[in-house]
Amino acid sequence: MTETKSGKAVAPAAQDSVAGTLAVCRSSGEEFRVPKTHDMLRSLFDPRLRKSFLELCITLSLVANCAFCYWSWRVMGGEWAMRMYLAQYLAWRLTYNLGIGLILHYQSHYEFLTEFAKRNGLFASGAASKSWLASFCQFEIASKMPREYDMAQYPTEFNVWLLFRQFVDLVLMQDFTTYVLYVLLSFSKSQVTWSLLQHLNWTSCRVYVGTLMLLLNVWVKMDAHRVVKDYAWYWGDFFFLLKDSNLIFDGVFNISPHPMYSIGYMGYYGVSLITGDYRVLLVSILGHFLQFLFLKYVETPHIERIYGPDQPSSIERVDDQIIKNNRNYTRPLMMTYFWFKNFDPLRPTDYFTVGTAAASISAILLNPKKETVFAITLFVKLVTSMVNFFILRRQSTDKWFTKLFLRNGYTQLYSYQMWQFIYNFNLMLSYVTLALQTWIQFQALSQHDYTNVIFGFILVALHIWADGEILNALTEFGWFYGDFFLTNYIQRPKLASHGIYRYLKNPECVLGVAGAWGTVLITDFSVENIILATIWTLSNHIMVTFVESPHVAKVYGNEMLARQSGVGKTLLGFTPIKHFSDWLDKFSGSLIDMLNVSTEGRDQLEDVIAAALQATTRKLSPDSEFEINRDSENNSDGDFSFTIGDSIEISWKLPRELYHDEDWIGLYRVLETGEDRYRTLVSSRDHWCATNTMGYPKSVKAIGAVKEFTKGDTCVQGRVVFDHNLLYFEKGVYEFRYHSTSGHKVLMISPPFKITVPQLDLDTPEALYQSTVKLLEKCHCLNENGRFEHSKNKYLSERTLQKLFRNSTGADISSDYMKRVNYEIREITERIYEMKKILDSLR
Repeated sequence: MTETKSGKAVAPAAQDSVAGTLAVCRSSGEEFRVPKTHDMLRSLFDPRLRKSFLELCITLSLVANCAFCYWSWRVMGGEWAMRMYLAQYLAWRLTYNLGIGLILHYQSHYEFLTEFAKRNGLFASGAASKSWLASFCQFEIASKMPREYDMAQYPTEFNVWLLFRQFVDLVLMQDFTTYVLYVLLSFSKSQVTWSLLQHLNWTSCRVYVGTLMLLLNVWVKMDAHRVVKDYAWYWGDFFFLLKDSNLIFDGVFNISPHPMYSIGYMGYYGVSLITGDYRVLLVSILGHFLQFLFLKYVETPHIERIYGPDQPSSIERVDDQIIKNNRNYTRPLMMTYFWFKNFDPLRPTDYFTVGTAAASISAILLNPKKETVFAITLFVKLVTSMVNFFILRRQSTDKWFTKLFLRNGYTQLYSYQMWQFIYNFNLMLSYVTLALQTWIQFQALSQHDYTNVIFGFILVALHIWADGEILNALTEFGWFYGDFFLTNYIQRPKLASHGIYRYLKNPECVLGVAGAWGTVLITDFSVENIILATIWTLSNHIMVTFVESPHVAKVYGNEMLARQSGVGKTLLGFTPIKHFSDWLDKFSGSLIDMLNVSTEGRDQLEDVIAAALQATTRKLSPDSEFEINRDSENNSDGDFSFTIGDSIEISWKLPRELYHDEDWIGLYRVLETGEDRYRTLVSSRDHWCATNTMGYPKSVKAIGAVKEFTKGDTCVQGRVVFDHNLLYFEKGVYEFRYHSTSGHKVLMISPPFKITVPQLDLDTPEALYQSTVKLLEKCHCLNENGRFEHSKNKYLSERTLQKLFRNSTGADISSDYMKRVNYEIREITERIYEMKKILDSLR
């Protein structure tokens, strides 16, 4: 089956024609070789081919109808002739869609034409002498087919199909002819002249675009027949099936779903543009609509019954899996078409969304200025697009949105539900404000071009249809970018390649902006709506290029990202388009690389500075010493490294003439001290100690760090220990500075060293708890009940503890959550373990 009259094409064994192909009858299973047949135009108008009686009658009826049109136009007037041929067109269109539709429906379900022919013996030998109907049928086939054709050697199904073709020829040719005549008659009222077309204006653009649409329509018809031949053109698979045939998507069938029912009617809208007559456009829309009804109720059921549904039955529906595994999950509110779907009366966010929509629409009663409405619409679109971009971008790179909720004690699924609310609310708000802007702008027009208005609503309808197709292909999970938030629910990572995604790789970038450009036509090309439509288009492309595509490569693999759609394959067959596409891919790739700059730049910078400072340790004389005592367990090869909570011992030595009792040693971050190696310009923030027990008698912590002090005849030396009372509890690169007297003049600087975060044991919740308790005990910040108490160590605050957990486990926990559980370490570590497990399961 195909789609000149169907959505899909059949690939027969023979490439150029179905002639000679082995076929099988649907019910009896009888096999036969299909003889050579011809397409409609050759059968009717090629003088080299034999013509049957009915074919001659059809040709004569077409000529007579054209002659009658000329006579009625000259004698009865243009208006009468237009009404006459409008009535004729509608009659033939109903004969096509209703008449042929009923015949094919009953043939598909009951093979009633085949059964009627068998019951009455229309093709049986000797039946011609007994029945005038059998005589006529056999005469008709004999006069049409070559002389060597023996109808007795072919099954009834094939002979019935040959007669059915004659009826189809009559109906389709008269349907086409009467429509063309009606359009030609409408030209008598058209204001289009050759002189008008010589200038660039709306009329000339309209005619040129309409002509281009007509030419594309001709190409669609020709390419469709090239692919499907007359077998599918005449609905052959309602009568018999070609053996070893399968559904294919080639040529025009590769660029559009149901091309002969969709872009195959582009010419209808092309001639409507050329004439500029809204009545022609309305008639075209009616004819196209009837054809879609034919597709829905005749073609599609037969296709699915014979070849199976387009959507694979085994497709994984993550939505069902989420509902199955989470009883408290309900389907999200969605704005579909002009209404809301899945409204839950027990969900407060639904009332907020619907209430905001109602309030926005009611605002029209206040008669706002169109400038105000435009500014609000522009602001809403920019803000909602940036919010969506920011959340999805951060979620893709580091699961920011999920972490935001997990760290505050909520579940992964709850974070996804909140995203669903935000996304649907943003979508609703942008659509409602655009609709209000369009209405205000439309009301402000002094006169209306109803042809433009109708075409605008056609684009809006196309947008609505595309959204429905996207939703059908992706399900709610894909519609709400579920693979950004719940990748652990995806069992078999695979991108949708059925439905609309078979033809368009990113339909939201093409058809998903049709409605916005439709409002441009409705408002007669207002500058405001052109700006909004442009922003709509750019935002969709930016979202796909810089958010969706990198995420698809991460979750599904680069090979899925490189997959070409049907339209892409067709367009990339043209060399200039392929070169432009390659350049655009390189350009967007470089921008994506810029966005993906590592966030660990500060850590890398600290490492570089530490390496550079290793050789610049400052001493004033050969007799000076200022060294960090090495611990072979933590340090090797001169790379000083300590774990948070570890005490650090420093030995110092200084000539006696340079020493003062008020000398002191401070601990600093390398990045904060700046370039000055002779004077410290930043505060130590109480991370300092004395060099002896007499210099600062009132500072208990400062003198408590002194472990050894010796004053000799020529030099003074000592040993101090920085413990939990003086140390930093954040990772980084640090250094000690020895200062003269109570000032900030630097006498000696230690080699830089690292304070690193310990890796907590994440094997089990209990192991994490025990390793955390051990660390916090070393930091002296646990009370007797095993709870964190930041007052016991002022350097280890809630914020520092958050960083400690984040750096050592990769999971962040909020201070609000820690307060809610009263800083109970077991509760906190169990929550962190659960978070880590969820985050590790996300791709």
